[in-house]
Amino acid sequence: MTLQNDIPLVFIYCMLILIINVLSVLLSLLLIVLYFIYIIYKLFINMDPENAKFLRTNRKPGTLDVHPTLNAIVLNYELEVEILGDDDSVLYGEKQSLKKIIELPMLNTRTDCNALAREVLGHCDLIHPSRLVEVEQTIYYLKKRKRPQNGPDENSGKNTPVVNGDVININFLNEYIELLYEDLPDKIKASQYILQLAKVSENLESLARNETVLSALARVLREDWKRSIALSTNLIFTFFCFSSHTCFHPVVLHYKIGSLCMDIIEFEMRRFEEWKCDIEDVKRPYPTSVSMTEIHKSRIPEAVRPKSGNFSDVTIKTSMEGSIYDDLTNSTDSIDEKKQLSSEERQKRYRTLIRKQEQLLRVAFYLLLNMAEDPIVEEKMTKRNIVVLLEKALDRENTDLQALAVTFLKKLSIMQTNKDEMAERNVLERLPKLLESNNADLVHLTLKLMFNLSFDEDLRAKMLKNGCLPKFVSLLRDDRHQDIVIKLLYHLSYDEDIIVHFAYTDCVSLITDMLLLSIADQVDQVMVALCINLAIHPTNAQQMADNSRLQSLMTRAFRFEDELLMKMIHNISEHDITRSSFIEFVGDLAKAVTESRKENFVLECLGVLSNLCLPDLDWCEIFKHFNMIPKLKGALTSNNSEADLLLRVIVLFGTAAYDESCARLLCNANVVEACIDLLKAYQEDDEMVLQIIYLFYVMLYHNDTTDFIINKTEAPAYLVDLLLDNNKAVRKLCNTCLNVIMERNAEWGERIRIERFRTHNNQWLEMVDSHQLQREEEEEDTALPPYLNIEYLSTATVPPLSETLDDPEESNENAIENGYLEMPEDSVLKEYEMECLDLSI
Repeated sequence: MTLQNDIPLVFIYCMLILIINVLSVLLSLLLIVLYFIYIIYKLFINMDPENAKFLRTNRKPGTLDVHPTLNAIVLNYELEVEILGDDDSVLYGEKQSLKKIIELPMLNTRTDCNALAREVLGHCDLIHPSRLVEVEQTIYYLKKRKRPQNGPDENSGKNTPVVNGDVININFLNEYIELLYEDLPDKIKASQYILQLAKVSENLESLARNETVLSALARVLREDWKRSIALSTNLIFTFFCFSSHTCFHPVVLHYKIGSLCMDIIEFEMRRFEEWKCDIEDVKRPYPTSVSMTEIHKSRIPEAVRPKSGNFSDVTIKTSMEGSIYDDLTNSTDSIDEKKQLSSEERQKRYRTLIRKQEQLLRVAFYLLLNMAEDPIVEEKMTKRNIVVLLEKALDRENTDLQALAVTFLKKLSIMQTNKDEMAERNVLERLPKLLESNNADLVHLTLKLMFNLSFDEDLRAKMLKNGCLPKFVSLLRDDRHQDIVIKLLYHLSYDEDIIVHFAYTDCVSLITDMLLLSIADQVDQVMVALCINLAIHPTNAQQMADNSRLQSLMTRAFRFEDELLMKMIHNISEHDITRSSFIEFVGDLAKAVTESRKENFVLECLGVLSNLCLPDLDWCEIFKHFNMIPKLKGALTSNNSEADLLLRVIVLFGTAAYDESCARLLCNANVVEACIDLLKAYQEDDEMVLQIIYLFYVMLYHNDTTDFIINKTEAPAYLVDLLLDNNKAVRKLCNTCLNVIMERNAEWGERIRIERFRTHNNQWLEMVDSHQLQREEEEEDTALPPYLNIEYLSTATVPPLSETLDDPEESNENAIENGYLEMPEDSVLKEYEMECLDLSI
């Protein structure tokens, strides 16, 4: 009952609190509105214009600072403006912080700071004379401050670059565009301003969106590029800034700046040739009449003779007169068209023109190089003969231009068509002189270009012909070029004709020493590959082995079990003049064959041992001492052995079998039977078959092993079967082995004669057998009567004798088919001795 009575009281209490809060909010809003009304009343109603009698300003000077980029003092001050009434009461007041820039354009290292400070105080009433010392210190700081020589940093990200003291701001872009429609000096000035804006990466996006400025730049470049090199350079440089970023390439493509650059480069190349002729006083014939050529140029009225390369617009002359760029605005005039200059003055002007022109060419080529990132655009440039233009640029003396041309050619040389055009244009013949440059970057770029060209065999031969090999070897000592030179030499070592010339340089000994001095466990693979190729020539191999180099090579090869290094040693051991140097390493090689687990390293060790066909070696003792027979025979009988390993083992057996005791050891170890099994399995492998037969051939020259092979193996039977092998070398070696067997065993001699006869007459015997079968089948056919009557002779047609003798080759072919002519030259008959054909059946 009590709880029900308390509920209405709580509800009433809450409602009272809510009403009080609402009234408080409404009262606050009312006070705020009244306050605003009061302010408005004071400002607009109470301040009657008739009551505002005075305007008072007050400037309070503040601190002194230096300008971040200009030679100027920055004065910070506060400006206070007050409106006063009749009784000097303040009706309205406002304060604002401002800055005043006091430029000091004549400030230099010889400026008197105290005198300049007094002059600043005299011209600026905001600075009290008592601050003379402070102003003098600020000027002294500006005087000693280090500033970049070329103006503000292009990559600083600031949007206020400076040109000739003028601060360039992108907000004034419309004014710069208007200058592009003025005379030539104004166009050049505007192009400089816009170029400075384009050099700031942050401005490129806004410039790319401004179609007006891009259209104006493209139009001026297309119409006036012949009038001024400076103007062309600035405009192309501006578009080059866009080409440096892939995202802005569509802008350059849209206005066809690349095609225009190609035209400009072609024109400048032709003009360069004309300048050279002018400076050399070469008189070129003109297509005009003789009377016209007698008129001196200075006598032609100026109003008629245009200075621009565009002779269709004579009015250009008015905009060209008096220009400070006059030296660079004439496209076809001679170097001294205005007055006769002395030889020294002409040379000086010629150098100035060349320097400006080369700067233009650099910018244009660089823009094209950036745009060539697109393969389609690169292909279009190739069709426009960009290779020819780059080739001409190589003849210039400007190192930067040459480096750019070489870089461009290096990029183009990746494509086969471009490489072929470079070969046709003899670009390679211009490169050796660049290798003599003092500029290391140019030399390195040239080496890279030559490396790309060295993939072509004909160009490698041209490099040798042009004397590049000694230059490459001389650059091998420079660490900056060592890697690319080694790759170049490796390409040259592809050709055996070029390998011979390495012997007449220091390359072989230098490369070998570099190989030995390498501190890495694995030496550079290209360097080792180069040595492997060079070791093919005996003179090079001898140089590699001289001066204890072979000892060092063997030591390093065994320490790291380096298969490539051992392959190089394998090639060194191929030559007679170096084989005797390997006698002291036979034990190490044999031990490596039995103990090493690296199969490729073992293969090369077997190859070195196989080359050591020396009478001083006791192979039987070597095999026994290092227990090599089980290892080698196991390789022959294993089903998992690679063909290369089997071949190397058989070749080693062929070398060791020259030792009679070792040959007996091989027979007792059943090596011959294992080789016969391999002969069955690898009968299609000519190299394997040839090496096995060679092993038989060597063993047949020892009495004991000859009897073993004839009587206890199936080798003679397989040798007879191989008489019909398609490989000429196999047939020849088989005949030699069979001759030895015929001399040693009469029974086998008779069998061999019969088999040789059958082999030689196999085609004839098969033809006779088939002919007899055909005659039995054709006995029932109509045949001629036993005698010919007159009627048959009168109706028979006999061809003339001349027709049967017209084609001797056809008659020979028929004779071969019928089996009554001699066998062809490639027949096995010519490989037999005459005594083998003296048969009695």
